[in-house]
Amino acid sequence: MNSKTAFRNTFKLLNSERPVFVPFVYGLTAKLAQMPLEEMTSDASYYTHSLEDAGELFSYDGIINNFDTTIEAGLCGCELEWPDDYASPRVTGGSQLEPDKVNPEESSRIQVLLETTKRIAMSKGKDVAVIGILTGPCTLVKTLTGDSNNEIESVIPQVGSLLTKLVKSVCETRVDAVFFREDLLDNSYRDALLAHRKPYTDVYGTLFNLIKYYNCPPALIMKNIELDFISELSGMIRPGGLILLGRKVSPDDMTHLHELSSSLKIAFGLPLRVENPDESESQFAVISQFVRSHKPTGFFYVSEGEIPYDMPLEPFHNLITRMQNDWNVTQEEKNGIYRQR
Repeated sequence: MNSKTAFRNTFKLLNSERPVFVPFVYGLTAKLAQMPLEEMTSDASYYTHSLEDAGELFSYDGIINNFDTTIEAGLCGCELEWPDDYASPRVTGGSQLEPDKVNPEESSRIQVLLETTKRIAMSKGKDVAVIGILTGPCTLVKTLTGDSNNEIESVIPQVGSLLTKLVKSVCETRVDAVFFREDLLDNSYRDALLAHRKPYTDVYGTLFNLIKYYNCPPALIMKNIELDFISELSGMIRPGGLILLGRKVSPDDMTHLHELSSSLKIAFGLPLRVENPDESESQFAVISQFVRSHKPTGFFYVSEGEIPYDMPLEPFHNLITRMQNDWNVTQEEKNGIYRQR
């Protein structure tokens, strides 16, 4: 079974192989290519080759097409500033455009992203998963409205309209999943969602149904979310997966997540802090021990946010080797049991 099949099976809760690893590699790809991120992402050929080269260097299971929440904000007219060569830009000024009036086809940045995603899906998509990442509705609304609560109710459906256009375009590049970033809201996501529950639920319903029409799972990237909110959230918007950044799981957490995965039919992305070998090894030990003992079919690994572009590469390589070796040992142990029988 190759990485692509294992990834897709994870979201069907059918992955009987090792948990796949989808690190959030973005600025690091530009550094490896020795090209500023702004320049890399403005040319589909450079962008494609950089993502391909990074994927081949580290041999992870899924390639993301970006990790930048300013793409949609810039499309809506927000002012952006690039802080240095390999970091994503930041929003420095508010939007002057209504999101539902924006035409993504007029944005060169969006068109380069879509063309790059299409090329990656064609060149690598037979063997590894290709994941499209978009800013989530709650995060994009917050970016566009700031602290102005009076505008939120009117902006939510406009954001939904824009994201629907983008989802359709991303899915047509033949990605294997669409992840929505809500991690910037951290633990305020719950309050932001529940404060405008009905309009947000409508937006998520439209987006997720469209993604599922293209035979893709939708997932949310979240941070510091309470586990006791997962059942309620699943009942509201029914994501195919939740990526739990900021969460150091314990054996009890793993048991609880396994039960939630089975009952809610949902996959979970569990983070490893790749740049901190001691911390990532500790978390990997907890997760891998549970995987060996209980054989969950809906768990996968992610990095704890974007892989820092300035980190040493050795810990990244070592972690991926550790994952493969651990699975090989597990298979040898299983084969030994079969031989004894």
